[in-house]
Amino acid sequence: MITFHQRDYRGAAELDAVLDLWCAARTVDQGDPWPPLDALRAALAARQPGTSDAQVWEDAHGDPVGAALLLDECILVACARPGAETESLAAAMLAWGLQSVARAARGRAERPCLFVPARGDDRQFIALLERSGFQADPWRTLRMRRSLRDPIAEPQLPPGMVIRPVAGAHDVAAVVALHSIVFAGGAKSLDERAALMRAPGYQPALDLIAVGSDGALAGYALGVTASMERECLGQATGWIEFVGVERSRRGRGLGRALILSLLHAMRGAGLDTALLSTGAANLAACRLFTTCGFALWHEIRWYVREAGADEGLLAYPTGAPGYASKGRRNLVSS
Repeated sequence: MITFHQRDYRGAAELDAVLDLWCAARTVDQGDPWPPLDALRAALAARQPGTSDAQVWEDAHGDPVGAALLLDECILVACARPGAETESLAAAMLAWGLQSVARAARGRAERPCLFVPARGDDRQFIALLERSGFQADPWRTLRMRRSLRDPIAEPQLPPGMVIRPVAGAHDVAAVVALHSIVFAGGAKSLDERAALMRAPGYQPALDLIAVGSDGALAGYALGVTASMERECLGQATGWIEFVGVERSRRGRGLGRALILSLLHAMRGAGLDTALLSTGAANLAACRLFTTCGFALWHEIRWYVREAGADEGLLAYPTGAPGYASKGRRNLVSS
């Protein structure tokens, strides 16, 4: 039986060691590839030594066996060294997540909650969550994927429409403005968009917009490459981050044309697999992605528990292997 102890993340001094741990977990398909490793690197790099929202678990030799951090102050993502993914370690991570969320929310009016994603086929982890007082949230996320080696249909554009890469500050501002309208609660500032465009996985050829004959922005689609997955795991994958169409332009095939154009661009960038996330309740988006060649990969179920509730409910069970962590997003509207 593996014994471990918990400590604070030490910041840049162990960034590479913790990323190696996450890479090892991804190698054996522990969970799904969200967040991408580039995003994890950025999140970990932003944490200072002794930070309260990132933790490491070590074995008796001082080697890391697990790591966890909070995204958006309430979403727990974690990994475990292959062979060390016991339920006791997972339970310790849940306990830490609840304590951290409660501590961060002190003095605020809202009731703090911890959200934990679980792959739908991970019955052991789901059972642990339920024994630990977590309740299933109605929201479910679908991970979908498509091989870029398979034929990709040519996009059929509505009359007068052109799809091209973003070019210049005017285009960026227009995309930011439309995104804030298309996705309620998904507004991004120009500074956030600029930061995204400086990220390792950004390629201008995968940042597309659709423009009408009047010059007005009608839609957009953004893909990013998973550069660390290629470097560490040999996987040439990319994510479709956003697809959005202005409301009055919907129903004319523009969303499908943007997706197909982006798939061609991703293949041209040397990728062989495209990934995306969408809400299970977004039936129109699911149908659209299916017509573009995507198929369901994983269903992600979300579990939630109010932090500060009776910690005695947390289960510390027998130690069977297997749990997974992934992200909550629905950033496709067409």
